[in-house]
Amino acid sequence: MGELGTQKLECRLTRAARLAGAREALITPAGTWSFQEFDERVEERALALQAFGCRRDEWIAAALPANAEGLVEWLALLRAGCRPIPLAPRMPEAPRHALLIEQQIQRFIPGPGRKPEPSSAPVHGPLLRSFDAHAPRAGVATSGSTGNPRIAVHSYANHVLSAQGSSVLLPLAPGDRYLLSLPIHHVGGLAILFRCLEEQATLITGGRAEDPAFLEHHQVTHCSMVATQLQRLLAGGSAPGSLRAILLGGGPMDTDLTAHAQRLGLACYTSYGLTEMSSQVVTHPPQGPARILPHRELSIAEDGEILVRGGTLCLGYLKAGELQGVTDAAGWFHTRDLGVWRDGRLEVIGRKDHQFISGGENIQPEAVETIIAQHPSVQRAVIVPVPDREFGQRPVAFIETGQDLDPESLRAWLRERLTPFMIPVAFFPLPPFDGIKPPRQALTQRASELLHKHD
Repeated sequence: MGELGTQKLECRLTRAARLAGAREALITPAGTWSFQEFDERVEERALALQAFGCRRDEWIAAALPANAEGLVEWLALLRAGCRPIPLAPRMPEAPRHALLIEQQIQRFIPGPGRKPEPSSAPVHGPLLRSFDAHAPRAGVATSGSTGNPRIAVHSYANHVLSAQGSSVLLPLAPGDRYLLSLPIHHVGGLAILFRCLEEQATLITGGRAEDPAFLEHHQVTHCSMVATQLQRLLAGGSAPGSLRAILLGGGPMDTDLTAHAQRLGLACYTSYGLTEMSSQVVTHPPQGPARILPHRELSIAEDGEILVRGGTLCLGYLKAGELQGVTDAAGWFHTRDLGVWRDGRLEVIGRKDHQFISGGENIQPEAVETIIAQHPSVQRAVIVPVPDREFGQRPVAFIETGQDLDPESLRAWLRERLTPFMIPVAFFPLPPFDGIKPPRQALTQRASELLHKHD
């Protein structure tokens, strides 16, 4: 049955240090670490965490940046026997405090290498270099667009299977260099870590996916990004020669954008994934049909909802310290995403809970966003509903542009591509936000405020 047929899994960093100890594991702005050095730094921090009283199987939240120190902290919490929940370093204190109270999490680490709050009597026990494969091991806050985040609880096997399935379609090998381009408080960042540990590839930190000079300087071969980052990367008209594979996620993809990347010699793999499934589920290679990756299953229900299950599916949600199941009687997780298979590709239409009605007509925001984003001056668009006395609700657009754009000219352009009830009644600049998914609830409130102000 192999390693995953057993009840224990060797720590992937320990395994990488054993198999490739002297090879480059991390390239940071301050220097290079071998897998052996990486392992030793994690060991040292794990001992310190035990000295601060961090207990076996205790849920501990930590503000972790996407850098070498953040990776050490997350891995050290695992090695100390704790169950880490990484949070965004810039998460405001009020929502963070509310989350910790709601989930009954007693201890918080304000940054890598920092003293946990509160600390307690030292813990004496062996550090973990192997893990129960299918036991609760770590949590990730879902990056949902509405409401408070939920904590998806993953096993160690969830992360390992996710990495192993990814490499079947997107090969990664020793000597390859993968940029840590996504936050590690998102499952996408942790997935990059596990892919590199699984295949003993090198992680590059300290740079941005849309910076071609950085990618070329560090000879980055693999990069995960969203469409906006790819658009910025290609703005210069050329591509880094070292970059062999781009994994695109985070929403619908503009086929013109990926075609442009292909013409510049960049192989784009577009993916559908979610936090609950430990990252990727379906990947579309540069040529040929989409593929459901190993250890995953996907089905589309009669109403168009995408259902998923398999070895990468999380164990459930954390609810006040207890594990809450997430599947139906047949083991399917209902994603709330709407999709359809068409010409060998999975097309994600949008979210069931994003759809709204305007004058008796259904509007799926993602469908409108895809059209607006095709305008040559628009990099990203987010559609939200606002109350309207006559129509019930009307669409408002928040857009990110590379230059000044006259709303009337954009509206005229859209009249040729959208039915009238889909055309936004107002256009506002898209404010910066953390994470991959736009905060739709906050943007809906913001739209109402701006429209009221302009009345």
